[in-house]
Amino acid sequence: MPMPQPSKPGDEETSRTMLRLLGGFAAPAIVYLLVWEGVARWVLPYVAQSSQGVMIHVFSVLIPCLGVLASIVITGVKAGRMLGSGVMAVVFLALYLSSGVMFSWLPVGLTLAGIALAWGLARLCPTMKPDLSTAFS
Repeated sequence: MPMPQPSKPGDEETSRTMLRLLGGFAAPAIVYLLVWEGVARWVLPYVAQSSQGVMIHVFSVLIPCLGVLASIVITGVKAGRMLGSGVMAVVFLALYLSSGVMFSWLPVGLTLAGIALAWGLARLCPTMKPDLSTAFS
């Protein structure tokens, strides 16, 4: 009966890198959907009717920013900026287009402002090491 070989140090590095890449790809979408659900259930019902529009606009910037920052935390600054911004821009702008929200440029602009805010805050964000942008060079 053959004995399983003990794992060598560094054998898990490939799987760890792939899991971080998958997490960095999924984080913006998960954060976006979960936080919007939380805002819709626990914040907006308790805000005055006259202030709800302003709150929706504020969260339309902050939530995409949080999604991109989550990707930055998982994958590092350079990789997180590219991966998180790409997911947020492509997936959610496609969602806006399919839902008809795209006929107004305000949601699109607010999402892009949230992405730009995350790019600016990226240097202040703690990250897992190493930055995955160096893993493939």
